[in-house]
Amino acid sequence: MPYKKRDSPTLHQKNAKQGEIVNEKQKYEKIILKISLYAGMAFVVVELLMSLWSNSQAILMDAVFDAAELIVIGLSLFLTPLFYQPVSEKKPYGYSQFESVFIIVKGFMLISVTLGLITNNIQILLQGGRHLDYGQISAFEFILAFFSLLVLLFMRYFHKKTVSPTVEAEIYGWKIDFLCSIGIALAFFAQIFLAETPAQKIAPYFDQIVAIVIALFMLPQPVKMISDAFRSIFLFAPKEDILDKVKDISHRILADFQYTGTFYDVVLTGRRMWISIYFKPKSDVVSMTLLHEMYDEIYTALGQEFDDYSLELVPELEEQTNL
Repeated sequence: MPYKKRDSPTLHQKNAKQGEIVNEKQKYEKIILKISLYAGMAFVVVELLMSLWSNSQAILMDAVFDAAELIVIGLSLFLTPLFYQPVSEKKPYGYSQFESVFIIVKGFMLISVTLGLITNNIQILLQGGRHLDYGQISAFEFILAFFSLLVLLFMRYFHKKTVSPTVEAEIYGWKIDFLCSIGIALAFFAQIFLAETPAQKIAPYFDQIVAIVIALFMLPQPVKMISDAFRSIFLFAPKEDILDKVKDISHRILADFQYTGTFYDVVLTGRRMWISIYFKPKSDVVSMTLLHEMYDEIYTALGQEFDDYSLELVPELEEQTNL
């Protein structure tokens, strides 16, 4: 039978301690999501008002994109406690894969919103475009970029206390918002200096062109989210760099105990990684004491690179054939 252990005795010696760690992570994740939710609500209101005032499609695109994310953030706050539920015989992976399904839904929602905005801006281009106050829009976007950066810094500060795909997706979204605001601000600021030049001919179409470029820039974000989530649902191995880290750490410790790693079964489901290491014993007798020591060393070493994971060690048994 394989030697398998869910918790590290060096980190979780008591159930109470385990509960404290889980509660702390959950608390900080909720803080991050609430920051994103309340800041997002304020941004959506301000952007919608500004889009109506300026008649800018680029600002409207930002507002609609942020509004779609607000729905997802609200669901995230409601579902977060499920992701911290312990594994059981009925739910051997807990609710980890449910989180991946949730991220896929979010990704497709963002893609549909982005494509809808691109279509709308193409229609406006074909209708002759619109004339706007570029200086006003540029100033607004610079202010928006400043506050986006503040929100991002707050989220990154609390992100040090917890790690989850949901939080990482939110932080990545705010990075995109910050870069988009800077991009829009610079683009419209540059347009001011194009007055009375041959480039002035594109002025009525400039807002729509910027909106489409930003939408195309945003599109890879949800596509990547969906791709990673599908890998999790189908229990595919994580990316090569993660797998290499697991192998490098484990191989060194296995060698110290004179064992040879033969196969590494690594699966990433949502925020949790499941690691099974198959190894070849040096003899027919396996010392449980040494096995415990080796397990503890590998678990502790992996903990310096990864946050939430399960480890099992499986002795590989060679088939004997009668000649």
